[in-house]
Amino acid sequence: MKTTSAKPRSLIAILEERRDFNDKFVEYHFELKNPATFQFRAGQFISVKVNEIGARRAYSIVSPPSFDHGFKLLVDLSPGGIGSQFFSSLKPGDKINALGPMGSFQLINQPEAEAHVFVATGSGIAPFRSMIEDLLIDHQDKREIRLYWGLRHEQTLFWENDFQDWVESHKNFAFYPVISQPTANWPLSTGHVTDLILAHQFSPQTDFYLCGNVAMINDLSKVLLETKKILPDQIHTEQY
Repeated sequence: MKTTSAKPRSLIAILEERRDFNDKFVEYHFELKNPATFQFRAGQFISVKVNEIGARRAYSIVSPPSFDHGFKLLVDLSPGGIGSQFFSSLKPGDKINALGPMGSFQLINQPEAEAHVFVATGSGIAPFRSMIEDLLIDHQDKREIRLYWGLRHEQTLFWENDFQDWVESHKNFAFYPVISQPTANWPLSTGHVTDLILAHQFSPQTDFYLCGNVAMINDLSKVLLETKKILPDQIHTEQY
């Protein structure tokens, strides 16, 4: 994985494809027009111009750094703000202007770490798609890697088939979706991701990455520090 951060630069990209997972989440695949390639660290974001007066919104890059001829973004359209409206109207062939990469919430290569645990709520899954693919697929990292993902409803799940494929092809990867308001047919974990972290055991040399709503980050950080005895510099957070 990369050891230095690239400086932000102006990006012009063309929408190649959009994947509407459900009424809430959409994945956008862009190919770069200028420059032809760019470098970033897994976990970083780009700032997209979303109207003519120059308003911008930040979106995590979900593709790995090895995908350097373009980038993929995950957008939650449900808020209905100017960013949601801009992306809702995009169709293949449309151009966007952005700045990037940006952000200090990045995958950190700490050789002493024995495991990596990623905990997301909602669209907080976005930077973890890039981080885990960089670790697991591109660098064939053999340390234990776990992904916990909390959502309200199972109908809004996506990428679950990709994550399950990684579980089957990489013995060191585990995926735990957690639904807080499930239907009667939901067969897996219910409640909140913090409940599952409390129930599971971890090596003291585990690096934790938390991304999502502030309540989860605050509650889980307290659990990790006080109950699991994880050191502060092993906990990396990003609030969405």
